[in-house]
Amino acid sequence: MGEYTGTFDIDDLISVVVNVWGNVFLLVMIFSLYAGKIKDRNNKSIRNISIPYTNEILCFYSLLFFYNLIYVIITLLGMLKVRYERELSHPLVFLYYVDGALLTILFLYVVKKYVTKRFEDKYFTNVLYAMVIVQQILLLLLFSNIFTKVIYYYDDDLVYRHGWGYFLWQGYSILAYLMGALAIFKNFKKVDNLLKRITNVVIISVVAGLVAGLLLSNNYNNLFINIAALLIYVQYENHRTECAIKNVVDMEDAQKKLMMDQIKPHFLYNSLNSIIYYIDKNPEVAKDSLVSFSKYLRTNLNMVSLDEMIPFSQEMEHTKVYLSLEKLRFEDKLTVDFDIKDEDYKVPALSIQPMVENAVKHGIRKSASGRGSVKISTREKDDYHVIMIEDDGVGFNTEALATMDDTHIGVKNVMKRLEMECKGTLEFESSEGKGTICTIRIPK
Repeated sequence: MGEYTGTFDIDDLISVVVNVWGNVFLLVMIFSLYAGKIKDRNNKSIRNISIPYTNEILCFYSLLFFYNLIYVIITLLGMLKVRYERELSHPLVFLYYVDGALLTILFLYVVKKYVTKRFEDKYFTNVLYAMVIVQQILLLLLFSNIFTKVIYYYDDDLVYRHGWGYFLWQGYSILAYLMGALAIFKNFKKVDNLLKRITNVVIISVVAGLVAGLLLSNNYNNLFINIAALLIYVQYENHRTECAIKNVVDMEDAQKKLMMDQIKPHFLYNSLNSIIYYIDKNPEVAKDSLVSFSKYLRTNLNMVSLDEMIPFSQEMEHTKVYLSLEKLRFEDKLTVDFDIKDEDYKVPALSIQPMVENAVKHGIRKSASGRGSVKISTREKDDYHVIMIEDDGVGFNTEALATMDDTHIGVKNVMKRLEMECKGTLEFESSEGKGTICTIRIPK
């Protein structure tokens, strides 16, 4: 910040024009980002996919807008020799410092969230956390400036001056950005492409701003900050488009795998054999089973083509039809229990039935006795709905889930569709020889 002496300066005039135009572009980008966020929320294809950095970039643009606005007003007050300039400028200068501190905290938060915590860099995570605390302490020092004038003040000639705390404030800001930059560079190979592009844009802008400051004036620094904001917006929009395309491709891929997973020749063959067996033994059972078999096939084919969530009750009805067909083969060897205490919500189509089938096929059928029980229960929590599928079958080593590849259609497909369609999760608890608990969580 320059010293506002109430005199006309061409550099100040240029800085005002640059910041005014910068704020015009910032407003356009803020409204564009917000409109895009609303559009994504209503878009069936990507409404449940969070585009990284959206909220952070919106926050950055908003803070930068007010930062520029305050600077312009203070500069104009000094250039136009407005009456009561000092009284008007004092609270604005205070807000200018607060805005700068919030920008620093936002930068540290972004680096901590998207770099150090994501890649479990404990050293830099702790360092950045400590630096946020120090910045908050410096904010308290800024509030005390009203009485102490340790950071800035106006002398008897109404000239803006720096106190000793100003150099502590600026020095800390430089250190904070330096530590954040070091954390990024340490993990640079692992960070996503968008953050790499943003980092490159910021480096070029900072270097250009420093050169301009040395050769021309510090007032030109904001020009490069505004240019950086514009370039970040371009990079973000490119990334948003890439995310949308990738999500559509993933959805189509998941749909194809779902279709392949629902074509189970062994299950169809065994079900038909069981129905044929009961035609002579118990025609009524055979008739009911044939109706269930027809309903199972029709529902499977219809659900595969769905691109939206369905009521929990509809998914459960399909699951019960499947279990009725399995009981044809297992008879009294398969016990099924239901404890449904929460059902007023939607789930992705074919998300529960495949997990129940997984429990029967891999849990109970492979047990030594070939018999067992499956329990399906639901509960409502504060933030999500819980669906649990429990079996007392053979169990398995859950560490194998971490190495699942795309050829493991069933479980991986359900996991992917839960994440894409509703940000749901699928987890397993299992002990070999004791059984498995599959837990699905659907956020409210």
